[in-house]
Parts: sequence; C-alpha cells; structure tokens
Amino acid sequence: MLASSGHRIDSHKVPGMDRQQLRETLLDVLEQETWERPANLEDHVKIREGLKLDSVDLLSVMLRVETQLGISLDSRDFEKVVTVGNLLDMIQTKLAAGPARKVA
Repeated sequence: MLASSGHRIDSHKVPGMDRQQLRETLLDVLEQETWERPANLEDHVKIREGLKLDSVDLLSVMLRVETQLGISLDSRDFEKVVTVGNLLDMIQTKLAAGPARKVA
C-alpha cells in the first residue's frame, strides 16, 4: 500500500502504527486534499476552524484514510469528529478492530 507521500505502508504494520505515524499519514492526506500542508496538526486543533475543512472536505479526507489504511468508517463517526485528536482516536480504534471487510 502506498502512502500519499509515495512511501510504502506495510499493511501488516498498520494496526501497530503509533499516533505520530497516523498524524503524518493524516498530514499527507490533508495536503493531497487541500493542496496545503497544515502547519499545526496537534490534537486540540478543531477540524472546521483550525484546518478550515467543511463537511465535504472532511468526507473526502476520511475516504482517503479508509483507502490508505484499509479501514471502514461509518457516517455516524463523522458527527463525533470535532478535533484532530477525535479523528486520530477514531482511526486508532478502527485500526485496533482489524481490517475492513466488504460484504458482497
């Protein structure tokens, strides 16, 4: 699996990614989506105000995260995401639960 930065993500190691690695992946995704690399991606930064993402931008970011990390995020999860920390917590929880399974 390739990260947006062009670095290969070993899918066997993704569940063990630490928070800083997830933050770097999120920075890469945000840069792809917004054409800018955020200067501050600390846990307390608010998604809408701090990163200037609207709901469509956030959805697009989440779809890229799903694809890159092999997880599935529920639309109800988006309502809980207010800060970068919320987003990282949600991603870590999904990674800990294991890879997404598609139902045929």
